[in-house]
Amino acid sequence: MKKLLLLVVFTTLISCSKDEFTQEPSIDCDCDRVVEKLSFNIPNGNVITTVYKYTTINDCTGIQRESSLTTQVLSIGDCKQ
Repeated sequence: MKKLLLLVVFTTLISCSKDEFTQEPSIDCDCDRVVEKLSFNIPNGNVITTVYKYTTINDCTGIQRESSLTTQVLSIGDCKQ
């Protein structure tokens, strides 16, 4: 009887997968995630300034926004506050 009980316990432990114990990462609702990045070069005499325009989406609300031109450098997937 003990062997049968040990066999059942052992089989149950083996059948558990790691996926059951992993948690999804929490979503930051204060973050607007960059999904598109456009860059423009603006000449000013001998100096060329690069400015960027970003399209962002908030994963909690689904709201999509376009930023005004900025010199702030972000990558796709970064959080734009």
